[in-house]
Order: sequence, then C-alpha cells, then structure tokens
Amino acid sequence: MTSNDINKHAYTLAPLNSRLSALSLDRAMISLQTQAFQFFKRIVSRFFILSVCIFSFNQGDAQVLSYSRNALEVKGAVGMSFFLGDLGGSQGGRKDGFFDFDIQSIRGNGSVGLKFNFSNRIALRSDFSFAQVFGSDKFSEDAGRRSRNLSFKSNIYELTLAPEIVLVNLSSFGRNKMATSEIYVFGGFGFMRYNPKAELNGVWYELQPLGTEGQGLATGRELYSLQASIVPFGMGYRHNIGEKTYIGVELSMRKSYTDYIDDVSTTYYDVALLAQNRGPIAAALSDRKLDGPASPYSGRGNPNNNDNYAFIQITFSRSIGKIEANASVIGQFLTSLRAKDKCPDF
Repeated sequence: MTSNDINKHAYTLAPLNSRLSALSLDRAMISLQTQAFQFFKRIVSRFFILSVCIFSFNQGDAQVLSYSRNALEVKGAVGMSFFLGDLGGSQGGRKDGFFDFDIQSIRGNGSVGLKFNFSNRIALRSDFSFAQVFGSDKFSEDAGRRSRNLSFKSNIYELTLAPEIVLVNLSSFGRNKMATSEIYVFGGFGFMRYNPKAELNGVWYELQPLGTEGQGLATGRELYSLQASIVPFGMGYRHNIGEKTYIGVELSMRKSYTDYIDDVSTTYYDVALLAQNRGPIAAALSDRKLDGPASPYSGRGNPNNNDNYAFIQITFSRSIGKIEANASVIGQFLTSLRAKDKCPDF
C-alpha cells in the first residue's frame, strides 16, 4: 500500500472518528446531567426532611405536655387596618413597613377562613378578608404632603393561602400542661381587589376611570388594573379558652404588587388636557395643591415603591370534625419522617 492510499484511508476515516468522538461526548454529558439531577434530587429530599425535623423536633413532647389538635379549624378575626402608601403618613418622606401611618387613617377589617392542621405545629390556612384603607395628606406631619392635599379611601377584598408554623409552645413553661399557648408565624400569597375613591363637594368619585395621572392619555400610561397579587406574612399569639376554642392576637403585613391602591404613583398630568379629555372632575381630583397648581409632569407620588397595608386583629378559631391532626394522612407522613431512622444526621 502506497503512502497515497494510507492518506486516502485516513481522510475517509476522519469524519467517522469525529462522529464517534461527538457521540462519546454526548453520552458523557448525558451521564453528567443524570448524576447532577440525582444529586440535586437527594439534596432537595434531604432538605425537606431536615426542615420537617427542625420544625417539629419536639412534636412528641408537645402532645405529652399539652394538647392534641383537630385536623380542621374554622377561624375568624376582626381588627384595624393601616395603609402604608404615598398618601398620609408620618413625619418626613415615605417609609416602608409599619412606621409610616397616622392614627387618624386607621380603619377596620374582618376575616373568615379555614385551617388544615398537618400536625400540632404545621398547618395550611386560607383566609378571605374585607378591609377598608384610607389615607389623607392633611393628617401627615410632613409639610410637603400636607401641601399636596390628596386623599382617598378604598375597600379591599382579598383571598390568601399561607403555610403556618408554630415556633414556640409556651404551655411547657407554665403550670397548666393541658393548656395551649403558642407563638406562630405565617407567610404565603394571595390576590386582592381594590377601587380607590376620592371626595369632592360631598360626592365620592371612583378614581381609576378618571385617569388622574394621564392614564389612557399619556404615552406609556395605561389605566391600571383594580386587581393585584399580594404576599401576606406575619406572626401571632393564641391561647385556648376551651377544649377546641382558641383566641389570640395577630399582626400581619400585606406586600402588594401595585402602586395604585391610593391612585397616586408617578407625576401630575397637564390639567388643561385632563379637563379637556376626562372632564373637570378628573382635573380637580388630580391636582389639589394648596400652594398653587402643580407643574405638568412634576412629582405626584413615588413610583419606586408599591403600596402596602397591615392588619392588627383579634382572632377566634374552633376545631371541627373528629380527625386529629396527627391522625390525618399528611400528619402520619410527617410523623414517619420524624422517626429516628428517617431524620438525617447532618
């Protein structure tokens, strides 16, 4: 065989060798992906088991010391609502959290709901709440807000779903080991509907259709939706006043994904154009400054922060049904995970 024949055969085999190398690389990548998936699966599984072990490490002691909770509870609550947005508020500029409200703007709320107890410490709750929120610049201690002179009110309807975890069972520290006295936390997600209104000459007007910041008129500004998602979270304390009845107090926050609960977010619109396209009521409710008309497109609100609201409630709940929390299917599953041979050493 001549050197030309050898070179010819080598040239012919080169694509085949490339394909074989690519196939080997693909198989190696698939194997690597499979191993990575199995590793991730083991990590997630162990993390879940470890979380259950941590949050219910003294579940057995809790039953011996205090109580056995039914799997299902009905609950209700009444209390106060605090609006935390652009309008009203405390001294200085807008603040996030519970530190930007004025006493005069507090309104009421009420809730009803169901809670499914997986165990004495872990539960899933669903609540329907009605609340009214209110904000007025005239109650603010900040001169700039008082000069802006805007106000609103809105009814809020919300539906939420949240896991609840008992952090501490205080019964074990007292003399009455059969009592239930506990501190809990919760956090989840939900949806809310709102509809801001403002008063002019004794008449309350819905603000969203008026487009007080030029929504529907200015480029890039559409009429905002009256529905929004929320993240409810908080903590509470409860104590039993009977074998199946509980009373307590709860503090919670609603982090919303809208900046228009109070109809204020961005800048002023040209009042003359607003009156021409939406009427004099829209123009009057858009700019109510005490020190003269605002310049078009000057700051009216803060678009960098969404509006939020908070509840302080007195809570009532009662266990119903005959199935105990730990006797439910999920309760038995959690109990099995707490067995010594299930909880990992790490």
